[in-house]
Amino acid sequence: MTKIPKVTIGLVLFEGIQYLKYALPSLVDQDYPNIEYLFRDHSLNGEVYEYIKKELPDVAKKIKLEKGENLMHSGGHNKLINKMTGEYYISASYDMLYEPDFVSKMVNEMEKSEYQNFGSGTCKILKWDFKEAEREDIKRSKTTTIDSVGIGIGKKHGFWDMMQGKDINKFPYLSRNNIDIFGATVALAIYRKRALDDIAYTNNNGEKEYFDKLLHQYNDVDLSYRLQWAGYSCLYMPQATVYHDRQAITDDPEKRKWIRDNSIFGRMVLLKKNYTRDYSWNIRMKTWHANLKHFFDFHISDDDLFDQYKKVKVLKTEINKKRANIIKKKTAKDIEKYIKW
Repeated sequence: MTKIPKVTIGLVLFEGIQYLKYALPSLVDQDYPNIEYLFRDHSLNGEVYEYIKKELPDVAKKIKLEKGENLMHSGGHNKLINKMTGEYYISASYDMLYEPDFVSKMVNEMEKSEYQNFGSGTCKILKWDFKEAEREDIKRSKTTTIDSVGIGIGKKHGFWDMMQGKDINKFPYLSRNNIDIFGATVALAIYRKRALDDIAYTNNNGEKEYFDKLLHQYNDVDLSYRLQWAGYSCLYMPQATVYHDRQAITDDPEKRKWIRDNSIFGRMVLLKKNYTRDYSWNIRMKTWHANLKHFFDFHISDDDLFDQYKKVKVLKTEINKKRANIIKKKTAKDIEKYIKW
């Protein structure tokens, strides 16, 4: 690599203070020499901001830290991307442990001539056993269980973290080969800034939206879809490794309902923006059947979930504007090569 492009690492913080003394030092202790760190605290009273300033002064010296209104995950990243000065943007997570060379290894691959049409990428994301980290056994906290190797897409337009729960050692090709995939989980993704600028939506306030601020679930899937339509592929790079303690599962009934409601809403918006009848008959029928099943299953099990359908109807004009903004340099047939099962 003859040049050293600048990389911006963006991190949106809200909670999870218990992770920070492990996660943040590993994130800022990278061997890559040209990194800009932009962190935004959304916690209610700025407690994460104060914790970093007080308890992690060595980290605070290396980052640009701001606090502000809770704009949720998409809005927070949009704020940071609008301020970035790098050629690449890496979306990071607070509940993650980072190897010191993960940035350099990803940038090294993205800079290769054969990958210049790849607008995004991800790396080998393995499960982080945080309980072992709390016991100060960092080595044992690094497991071989896969958290994600990218976003998969199915014929029913279902989406998932590929190979999640599998042992990476049983799939040697996942540690050996770069792979052209559908998309990258926002938990850890690298994006070319020029690709993000190509697909950005300028809202009525004149602000650029990269992640759709309407979405609190499926925001990374929507971004991956729009990048694909615009001609930008996504690269899985096994040379780089991070470890993630996934926090999606919760015992809090209110939080579970929030996740479920936003998942239903997010999938509907995602499809209204990105789905096309140009797909093959098999995919169209499977997607239609899945949508019908979701409607009846969720409406019967919880009347409140019908509110998500009404919410989409209210936002129809804005959603249609965002659909019209999507650049299409690929065909449905091009997208179908990523579709499985």
